[in-house]
Amino acid sequence: MAKGENTLGRLNEILFAELERLDAIDVSDEAALRAEVERSKAVQAVAKEVNISARSVLETAKLRAEWAGAKVAAPSKLLDG
Repeated sequence: MAKGENTLGRLNEILFAELERLDAIDVSDEAALRAEVERSKAVQAVAKEVNISARSVLETAKLRAEWAGAKVAAPSKLLDG
């Protein structure tokens, strides 16, 4: 997946990359560890908001389908990745 694509698949890649970065930190380097923990907190906060937004989009699509009495495909942004 190309960098810059805003999909939930890309978000997962970013989150797993952050886990790898945290795992690779030299715990004896307190400054680097502290900086990476702060970075991971920021990534987690943004990821949480993205997931809340995606959930809202999905709920909207489900309600529209319910009201229309038709089956509607999930928004493609939720399925990419």
